[in-house]
This record gives sequence, C-alpha cells and structure tokens, in this order.
Amino acid sequence: MLEIGLRVVRGPDWKWAQQDDGEGHVGTVVELGKPGSNTSPDKTVVVQWDSGSRTNYRVGYQSAYDLRVYDNAPIGVRHPNVICDACRKHGIIGMRWKCARCFDFDLCTHCYMALDKHDLTHPFLRFETAT
Repeated sequence: MLEIGLRVVRGPDWKWAQQDDGEGHVGTVVELGKPGSNTSPDKTVVVQWDSGSRTNYRVGYQSAYDLRVYDNAPIGVRHPNVICDACRKHGIIGMRWKCARCFDFDLCTHCYMALDKHDLTHPFLRFETAT
C-alpha cells in the first residue's frame, strides 16, 4: 500500500516521457487518490519529483502501475535488530534486502543499490515492513 512520504521511481507502465526528469530520478508521494475525486481518483497518487514537477500517477488505476517504491524509510519503517553486512550499520531503516542464497546476509537500500556490496546475481528478498 502506498503512503504519503514514500520515495518512488518510474514503474513498469510509465508512459509520461520526462515528467520525472528522466529514468532513475526520485520523487515523493504527497497525496493519495480518493474514490469519487475528479482530480486524484482512487488508485492514483500525486508525486512531487525532486526535479520540481508535481502530478498524479496510476497505482492500479486502469490496471496500470506508473511507479515503483524506491525507499520507505521516510514513513518510519525500521528493522531494529538487523545489521547491514556491507556498511555495518545497526538497525536498517527503510527496506531490508536479504540474500536468499547466503546465510544471514542483509543489506540496507543504500548498499543494495550500490551494486558492488554483494553478488547481485544472487536472488534477494525485499522486506518492506519490520514484521
């Protein structure tokens, strides 16, 4: 479920050219669509892009998904008893990436996205909540 404060990037159904200032750029969900709304209907969200533009996107509306979650730390998700095996930070904030092949190997999002902290040909499990 998307929430205000989530950090997002382009998703699988993106068709909005460079509204986000290009692939890889990040924005923040600032408004959730509501049933019956003409400007932000249910299954849409409004994103404020770091580049300055702000508009709404589909998150299930018309069976399309314009966005992917990039980071959920801004909404308070924490894994207090997990240590990132790359940067050694205790208590991963945001998404936790657990290697499905190696025993007890976890990365924070920053280290996972760095691409050089572990063998990324290994499958990873993504934990979006602490439970």
